[in-house]
Amino acid sequence: MKEVKQIGGASKGKAKKPVPQERPARESKTVTVPFPWLYASIVLFLTVPLFMFFLGYLRLSVGIPLTLIFGGIVLYAVSDCLNDPNGSKLSKYDTDLQVPVSYIIGFAVTALVISFISGVGEYICTVQDHAYRRAILRDLIDYDWPVIYNYSTQTNPQVREIFGIASGERAFSYYFIYWMPAALIGKIFGFEAGNFAIFLWNSIGIFLSLMASSAVIKRFTKWVPFFYVFFAGLDVIPDAAYLLTKYEGWYWIEGWVPVMTYISNFREMCSVFNQMVPCFLIVALLLMSYNTRSMGLTAGVLFCYSPWAVFGILPVVGAVLFSKKQKAEKTASKVMNILSPVNIASAILLLTVFGSYYMSNAGATSYRGFAWEFFVNKFMFVPAYLLFIAMEVLPFVLILYKSKKKDPVFWASVIILLLIPLYQVSGMNDFCMRGSMPALFVLCIFMSEKVADVMDEKNTPTTKKGWLKSAAVMLTVILMMFPASFTMFTIIGSAVNGEHNDKEDIGSFGNIVDAQYAETIQEQFFAKDFEDSFFYRYLAK
Repeated sequence: MKEVKQIGGASKGKAKKPVPQERPARESKTVTVPFPWLYASIVLFLTVPLFMFFLGYLRLSVGIPLTLIFGGIVLYAVSDCLNDPNGSKLSKYDTDLQVPVSYIIGFAVTALVISFISGVGEYICTVQDHAYRRAILRDLIDYDWPVIYNYSTQTNPQVREIFGIASGERAFSYYFIYWMPAALIGKIFGFEAGNFAIFLWNSIGIFLSLMASSAVIKRFTKWVPFFYVFFAGLDVIPDAAYLLTKYEGWYWIEGWVPVMTYISNFREMCSVFNQMVPCFLIVALLLMSYNTRSMGLTAGVLFCYSPWAVFGILPVVGAVLFSKKQKAEKTASKVMNILSPVNIASAILLLTVFGSYYMSNAGATSYRGFAWEFFVNKFMFVPAYLLFIAMEVLPFVLILYKSKKKDPVFWASVIILLLIPLYQVSGMNDFCMRGSMPALFVLCIFMSEKVADVMDEKNTPTTKKGWLKSAAVMLTVILMMFPASFTMFTIIGSAVNGEHNDKEDIGSFGNIVDAQYAETIQEQFFAKDFEDSFFYRYLAK
C-alpha cells in the first residue's frame, strides 16, 4: 500500500479544484466515506455497550430514561458533527474521505491479525492477563446481571483458605462494558459464539481506529497501522544495559524503572484491549472532530471503559477545546460550545452512574501515593525519573517539536506524560500505565504523520543535516519496535512450541481453578459490602 494523501480539508473558504494526481492503476479504485458515517460508526461502537449496561445492569426505572437521554445525545452528536464551531455546515469536499480500496483491505487484515496475535478470544498462547479476560466474559455470559458471586461456590480448598470465608456475597467490580455485546451473544448462542464475538468486536474497533487516525492526519499511509502496532518508548536501551551488566534485580522490558511504566501499544493490546481500543478511538475522535459541542459524550464515555485513562485525557480535552480548529469566532459561542447541554448532561450522568459503581470497591485503590515514597532509596527517584523521561518521551518531543510546537494538543500530551509518573496507584501502578494511554496515542498519531513526511519522496532531504535528521528519526523508529517485536516473538514461539495456555487457569471468578489468582481477584474484582453502596442501593437491579 503506497501513501495516498487525503484531498480536502476543513478550510472555510471556497473549495479549490483538486489537482489530478497520477497514481498506479492498482490504487486507482477509491471509496468515498462520508465523514458522518465514520463519526457515527465510532460513536455507536462506543455507546452500544453503554446502552446495554443501562438496560441490563440498572433498574428499568433508571436504565430506560438514561437510554433515551443518551440516545438523544448520540443523535445530536452525529447530526452536529459536520457543523464547525460557529455552527456553519461544512462541505462534503472538505470532510469526505477518499479511501483507497487497498487501505480498507489492509486495515481490515491488520485488525484481524493483531486481535488474533494479541490473544483476544484466546485462540493463541498469550500473556497472563487473558486468564482474567476470559473469566470476565464467561461470568458475564453465565451469571445474571448484575453479576454477584457467593463464596460458597468456590470448590478449591486453597482458594477458600485464601479468602478466609466460606459463604457470603461479593459483587463483580471492574470496567467491563467492552464485553457486553459479546456477552449478550454468548447468552443466546453459547460461550464459543460470545468468544468469537469479542474477537470480531475488537477487530472492528481497531479498524475504526486506523480509519480515524488517517482522518486526523488527512492521508492514508502504511505508517498509521505500523505505529498503531509498534509505537513504544526506547526500552531496548535500558534492557540492553541490564543484559550487559548482568543486572539481577526483577524487571521486564517496559518495567525497567520501579513504579514508572509506559506500555507499548501492542503490549496494551495483549493486556488490556478492553481499555486500549476505546481509548485510542476516543482520542482519534476528539482530534478529527470539527466542534466541541458533544465532547462531553465523546470524551466522557472513556470513564466507562478506563477510569485511569480519564486523568490522561483531561489535558488533551482542554487543549482541543481551545485549539484553533475547534474555537468559535465569538466569545459567547466559545462558552456555549463548551457548556452545551450535551457536554454538561453527559459528564454529570456518566460520572454519577459509573463513579458510584467504581466506588462500590474503593479498596482496589488503597495502595497509592507519590512515586518517590515507594523507592527504597528516595534519592534515586530523580535520576530514575529523568532517565525514564529520556527513554519514553524525549525522543518523540525532539522529532515532533518543529512541526507541532504551535499545537496545544501536543504540549498538553507532553506535559501530562511528564506529570503522570510522579504518582502511583496499585502495586504495578495502573495509574501510570493506563493514565498515559491518551497522550501516548496522540504522539503515536503525530509520529505516523511525521514519518510519512520523512519517507515521502518529495520531502527527501538533500543536505547532510537533513539526512542526519531523517536517519535519527528512522533509528528511533527501529529501536521503538523492540517491545512489540519481542512480545510477538514470545507469543508466536509459545504457540509453536505448544506451551501451556493459561486461558482457563481461572475459569470463573465464582469458582477459581488456580489459587495463585485468588488474592488479586478478591482485591481488584470483588466489591465487599456492596449492598450498602449508592450504586447497588439506588441504581442497580
